[in-house]
Amino acid sequence: MSDFSVFGDEGALLVLTSKEWHDLHASDYDASYEGKKWVEIYDRITWEKTIEPYLSRGKNMSILDAGGGTGKWTIPMARLGYHVTLADISEKMLEMAKEKLARENLLNRVSIVPADVTNMDMFRDESFGFVLCEGDPLSYCTNPHQGIRELVRVAKKGSFIVASVDNLYPRVLWSIRQGSLDQATELLRNHWTVREFPMYFFKPSELVQEFEQSGCTVEKLVGKNIFSAGRGDLLEDPKIFRQTLRLELGYCADPYLMGLAGHIAIVCRKKDE
Repeated sequence: MSDFSVFGDEGALLVLTSKEWHDLHASDYDASYEGKKWVEIYDRITWEKTIEPYLSRGKNMSILDAGGGTGKWTIPMARLGYHVTLADISEKMLEMAKEKLARENLLNRVSIVPADVTNMDMFRDESFGFVLCEGDPLSYCTNPHQGIRELVRVAKKGSFIVASVDNLYPRVLWSIRQGSLDQATELLRNHWTVREFPMYFFKPSELVQEFEQSGCTVEKLVGKNIFSAGRGDLLEDPKIFRQTLRLELGYCADPYLMGLAGHIAIVCRKKDE
């Protein structure tokens, strides 16, 4: 049964799929996030806490950027000399990535592959020395649990896998504050909701369990935008921004705060056996 069964059968709510939405917005996708201070904080946490420390010193490591869209993280990894396979379900997003890579003369270091994270059968088992799934592709795909299994399948034994997802609890709290208790209850029950397109929200414990059951050892969870979510214009003040960034970087791995984070990243390692 598809995870989308929560939306009902014939006559269910008609919404765009993630692929359709991203194809439609590919040309202005990057611009929609530019200049936002919470994004700057998110990006600092992502690179400094979940990507850069897990890249090998040898540049011959093969990297998969699954659901990598317009190449936000592919580009800095390629700049460092790594070869990256950039995969995404949206061909329009990949077209934008290709243009950006061409401007930086990085196309020779990147393979661009249209692919759904839930079905990456174009890649053999244990193909990549580092697997990244950043920006919530697992929350946006049609079967998040199958997506996790695919990420683990294509990773080499002993290699790191990093994935970021939408966190269930802040979304539930938002629904309650809007007075939508029925929505909050339903979200707690099935974890699906519809925003721009259907999205799946993970509990932190669920994310750990899914990767462990798929054959990984979890190194850590990282919470993103624990203190900065919803602060809006306050972060435009340089002093407040610096203080908030320091708090975010200092407490992002505190397990007792994980439920407050808008997004959760998991860093895990595929078992050798």
